[in-house]
Amino acid sequence: MPINNISQIPKLKGKLVVVRLDVNVPLSGKKVLDDSRLRQAVPTLRFLINRGAYPIIVGHLGRPQGKVVSDLSLKPIGYALGKIMRQPVKVLPLSFGSLAIKQAAKKNLILLENIRFESGEDKNEPSLAKQLASLGDLYINEAFSVCHRAAASLVAITKYLPSYAGLALSHEIDCLEQVIKKGTKPVVLLVGGAKIADKLPVIQKLLPRCQYILTAGAVANTFLLARRREVGRSLVDKKSLLAAKKILKKAGKKILLPSDALVTKWPLSTKQALVKSVTLVKKSEAIVDIGPQTIADYAVVLKKAKTIFWAGPLGLTEEIKWSHGTKSLAWLMQARSQGARAYVVAGGGETAAFLHQAKLSLNHISTAGSALLDFLAGQTLPALKALGYLKSKK
Repeated sequence: MPINNISQIPKLKGKLVVVRLDVNVPLSGKKVLDDSRLRQAVPTLRFLINRGAYPIIVGHLGRPQGKVVSDLSLKPIGYALGKIMRQPVKVLPLSFGSLAIKQAAKKNLILLENIRFESGEDKNEPSLAKQLASLGDLYINEAFSVCHRAAASLVAITKYLPSYAGLALSHEIDCLEQVIKKGTKPVVLLVGGAKIADKLPVIQKLLPRCQYILTAGAVANTFLLARRREVGRSLVDKKSLLAAKKILKKAGKKILLPSDALVTKWPLSTKQALVKSVTLVKKSEAIVDIGPQTIADYAVVLKKAKTIFWAGPLGLTEEIKWSHGTKSLAWLMQARSQGARAYVVAGGGETAAFLHQAKLSLNHISTAGSALLDFLAGQTLPALKALGYLKSKK
């Protein structure tokens, strides 16, 4: 069932609209370090304002667990959003009162203070949802990255207001459906990073659709260990070994593991890193990047792919000397995404941060983490279900 989209709203002029955004961005003191999530929301906010509506933004920062934590105030985010929107953003607590907030929204762009300061948010309490619903005539969800959570501002509120998906959320679903079922074959997954347990269900779900699944990082290390390869002090998830063995048995030749790697002695040292076959890793060493032969092998596969999904860095990219594999294949995927050679989607916080820092572009870069992986793994996301979205089981 297609999702109810903001473009389907018949009349917006004069309407007060409660808009749930993901404003959970990294801060250094009061400075926003990465405003990409805020910028993703701009088209929806402009869509509403240009049609005479009055947005009242709801968002969260961190996990205050229903308590007021001054360091998690949204005031720095309101300032950053105001600079992006080129208009003042006023941050108001929900306790300011429904009438006062609605009056303020007709004069300024309003951002409610951290909704997770409210104890009913994480509990999906109807009382908080009703309080939020009293602020507007309509509700819009523009926060895909938290759609895996059943919270009052994401799920319960939809029972009290006509509810729609924002432009970015709708686009996110369209892009991910290209990977799941709509995109042209051959489909290739490139899976790296540190979070292994979250990615194995994605591999399991998409295995029938993929021609190849290319692995790196801790995901590859865990698969290598499952095949009884020595990985030394490399990052692995021993709790996922049994699941990894089952997937390897089921996948056959579809899962490709690194043939060589950049390794270093433990404790990690950039001065002692060297390339060697994965069959020669010692117990005192750790894998920190894929090697040149693996890069070349993976490049051959990616050049033939028509649909690509990438999740997770291929090495420890926080050290520039260990980011060569990630950079090399990222440049290749950028080239493939241009001129309709392939449809390339990347996702996850670390992946998105790397691409933004490297100033690389793909067909779609998702800033979502767990919600993205849950969606690809075929799980039902509570906030999407609340909007009427039900994924096909095909």
